[in-house]
Amino acid sequence: MQSLIYSEMHSSQDFLPVYERVSDYLHNMSALTRGEARRQWRQSIKDAWNNRCAYCGSTPIVDESLELTIDHVRPKSSGGEDKTSNCIPACSRCNQDKSSQDWVAWFRMQPFYTIESEWRIRQWLKGGVDGFGQYSEEDSRIVDEYINQVMGEEWPSS
Repeated sequence: MQSLIYSEMHSSQDFLPVYERVSDYLHNMSALTRGEARRQWRQSIKDAWNNRCAYCGSTPIVDESLELTIDHVRPKSSGGEDKTSNCIPACSRCNQDKSSQDWVAWFRMQPFYTIESEWRIRQWLKGGVDGFGQYSEEDSRIVDEYINQVMGEEWPSS
């Protein structure tokens, strides 16, 4: 299934669709080899997140010591698959630190944690790239409702 999101590749004229599986790049003739398909798949995920770590928001451009990797949110060692809806970009520091821990428990303990970032990750995991876009006013309203449910009425609402 082709996504509504297209990733910019190499120039402003080349756009690559974000597919759910590596094999979709071969099937749709975007790539001729499995290795090329894997590279396109990984790059399309990074591009969809503007080449930023989904957890801390760092980019390799800001911190050259960080490599942007692909994190399997549900680790492969726990049955996680190579699917777009299970993979997000993560800087090497976050990916190594999280390791095979539950992403929510790990992420909520980080100093860079924000509810908005958690929401974006959940949105991505829930639907892969379908419906994934910029954080919107509607997303903000839903996050506020979620916070109020979790924190109760004492939590200040905006």
